[in-house]
Amino acid sequence: MRSLKFAFILTVLIFPLIVLPSSILILSPNQLKSTAITIKSENGVSGYEIPQSVTYDVEINFSLTHTAGANGDYWFKFSRLNDRQPNSSLTQYSGPYQESELQYSNITGSDTTPFIYRDRFNNTFDVFNASNLLPSEKISLDQKYQVILNEVDFNIINPSEIGVYDTSDEIFALYCNNSEIYYERDDFNINATSYSIVNPSDNPVVKAQKICDWVVNHLAYDDSLPAQEMGAKWAYDNQLGDCSEYSSLMVTLLRCQGIPARKVAGFVISNDPSTKPYIGQEWDFYAGTAGASNILGHAWVEYYVPDIGWIACDPTWDEQVNYFNHIDYLRFNFNIGAWFSIPQLSDASEFPHPCIIFMVTSVFDYDYNFKVSVVDVNLKPFPSEIIVIIIIGVILAALVIGITIVIIRSRKKRLKDTNSSNY
Repeated sequence: MRSLKFAFILTVLIFPLIVLPSSILILSPNQLKSTAITIKSENGVSGYEIPQSVTYDVEINFSLTHTAGANGDYWFKFSRLNDRQPNSSLTQYSGPYQESELQYSNITGSDTTPFIYRDRFNNTFDVFNASNLLPSEKISLDQKYQVILNEVDFNIINPSEIGVYDTSDEIFALYCNNSEIYYERDDFNINATSYSIVNPSDNPVVKAQKICDWVVNHLAYDDSLPAQEMGAKWAYDNQLGDCSEYSSLMVTLLRCQGIPARKVAGFVISNDPSTKPYIGQEWDFYAGTAGASNILGHAWVEYYVPDIGWIACDPTWDEQVNYFNHIDYLRFNFNIGAWFSIPQLSDASEFPHPCIIFMVTSVFDYDYNFKVSVVDVNLKPFPSEIIVIIIIGVILAALVIGITIVIIRSRKKRLKDTNSSNY
């Protein structure tokens, strides 16, 4: 009995020493120190926190080889991974969604000096061209970025801190006032629905919450839709859509309420919101002439609230997990807005990536690679990881108890044998 009591006391004393080291082995240092960063006010952006973040190295490699055709003329316009945070000179009132640093950029084979083009939405692009390429001649672009993608939650907004809209601001001309293809804010049914969803006294955040919930309930997700964008009215009438239609409908309903809203387009590294990247993990995304591609294109929404900033939501993923006023560390932002200019062609509502313009007589091969490597993480452990830690600790503790009992009993037996031999 005494040996069992001793083993119990010993277990109580050493259990924390067993469990703590095992947790350190399983979790990275950044996971152990992960804490939410809360921001009150910064450059017109406030009311958000950053619970988690991941730092990535991103390598973009593109090459095009002219193989046949009398006219080897090509034009290229490639989106950059803009720095999207409150103190960025390009992205006014943006939350800290994407802290991006271009470390290397090289374009070879361009006839004219490549230049950086900035559009009306402050997206930036590398623009270059090649003329009269002969068979086997090529043009290429190679870039490397380091990008911090933050999980951002606008869940601490104080209604008293919401400012008043200035409808004369350019934001309204760009993202609210005009009805356009795929964003039909002048459609009678869409307008009427927007007013039936909200109350006139609701503040913009409450209106956005109700609209997001309505879109999620109204639409059924369909990933078999063609790549061609369908738009808000089509989605409203057919009650179907993929990420593009979910976003277009939410944007349009918000604009009907006088709330500036825009679509954001980019890539995700995984379609699983529960993905937890780890240091050293890599993804290789590609596209090529044959049409094979594993790039996970995605679209989501940002809406503007004065003195709070551009708030990100993902109505598509909100069906499964709460993505209202929340965005994760799994998505690279390429473009905001709609109807982008393309050299030699009509404007496009969603900008293609990569964007290659060529003569119909040209024959070519191209390869586009987007490689992502995790270099640092600041993540909270899953509850399942904590359970694993506890289980390992319990097993180790049980082993220690067993070994302790065996040692104590062995010592008692030796002591008894010694005492017997003395008589």
